[in-house]
Amino acid sequence: MTFIAAFYSFTIELNHSDRGVFTTFRIKVPRHELESREHLYARLIAYCHSYRLGIYFTDNTLEPREATIEERDTIGTLNLWAQVGTPQKRMLELSLKQSPDAEHRVYFYRPDDVTTICHHLRGSKTNWVDKVLFYKIAPELLARLIEHDSSSPIWNLSFIDDRIYLTTGDLEVESELLQIDIWVAFQNSLTIHQNITGKAMHNP
Repeated sequence: MTFIAAFYSFTIELNHSDRGVFTTFRIKVPRHELESREHLYARLIAYCHSYRLGIYFTDNTLEPREATIEERDTIGTLNLWAQVGTPQKRMLELSLKQSPDAEHRVYFYRPDDVTTICHHLRGSKTNWVDKVLFYKIAPELLARLIEHDSSSPIWNLSFIDDRIYLTTGDLEVESELLQIDIWVAFQNSLTIHQNITGKAMHNP
């Protein structure tokens, strides 16, 4: 079990034109004692990028038993499953099987996240993750936010195509939020692995 070390309060002025979301809301985000600030800010960006009525952070932020972010309807049907960081293969497979109509999203934020999930896909003969949306949050963006850490900030946040535009206090930053074709990344990783293996065999 992890304990909450602090709460961060934000006022979000959100503009996500691709999804037709234009709203302002306040949110208090718990930071757990073992949670890095990179993960905290990645969670908040993923929450805003996926924003819809009823969205919430789950209680198991740092544990693999459920996703980081969910949204369910009034009878408990899962509509959104979003994970920040690399999900466990078993957990993702189970959610896709139990809730095939839910939107599944994964937000990478560490440099090695894509490599890690490609390793999880080893042995796969079908693109069983074809319904999952994969995104990559730039580590540089998280570093800038940590540098300008402040209490109760106001974020003016816009998502346009694959770009993030964020103004908070005296910080103005533009960054990528790339959608990744994970199956293509996986196939490329196999090619790289085969090339490295082939060179090793020819150069004992």
